[in-house]
Amino acid sequence: MYAVTLRAQTKDGRMDELKEFIKSKALPSLEVPGIISIGFLNPELNTNLGMAFLTNKESAEVFAEERTKNIMQVADVFASFPKVVEGEITLGKIYKERSANDNEEAFVRVVFAKVDNSEAPTNFVKEQIFPIYEEADGLRGAGFFVADGEAVSWNIWDSEEVANAVVPKFNEQLSSAEGIFLEDPKPYSGYLYAGRNFVDINKT
Repeated sequence: MYAVTLRAQTKDGRMDELKEFIKSKALPSLEVPGIISIGFLNPELNTNLGMAFLTNKESAEVFAEERTKNIMQVADVFASFPKVVEGEITLGKIYKERSANDNEEAFVRVVFAKVDNSEAPTNFVKEQIFPIYEEADGLRGAGFFVADGEAVSWNIWDSEEVANAVVPKFNEQLSSAEGIFLEDPKPYSGYLYAGRNFVDINKT
C-alpha cells in the first residue's frame, strides 16, 4: 500500500476558501483507480494537512496528476507551494473495519520527523510504538513509512479523547529515542473536515 501526505500553509484568512474547494471540487476529482481513502484536517492556524492511501505507486502517480490540477486551481490561497511526502507503507495495521462512505469522521494524528536513514526509525516504531497501539482503545488504524529523509507516522482514532490517552506513552518512548531522529518529531492532529473511504476498510 502507498501513502501520500501533503502539508500546506495558506495565506491569512484563506483557509475557509480552501476547505470549501476541497469538499466541493477536489474530493470528487481525486477518485482515481486504486485510491482507498483520503482525509483532510486543519491542525493549526493556516495549516492544511491531507493524507491519501492508494493500492500502489502507479495509482499514486495518477493521483499526483489530479492533485496538481487541483492545487493550481487554488494556487493563490497558499503562502507557499504545498510539501508532499509519499512512499510505500512499511508498517501498518487496520484495527477497526470501516465501510465505504462519502463523509468519514475521525480524529487523526500525523507525525513528521527528519531522519538520516530508514532502519533505525522503522525499528523504533515497530518495537516501541506499535505495542502501544495494540493496547489502545478506539484506534482504527496506524502506519509508518520513510521517504526523502523524513519519517511519517500516523494513527486514526474514534475521538480526540482516546487519541490523547496514549500520548504520555508515546512521549515516554520518544524520550529514549536519542539519535534516531535529527530533530524533535512534529505532530499534527485534528478532526477531519473532509474525508472519504472509497472502499470498505478491513482489518489486517
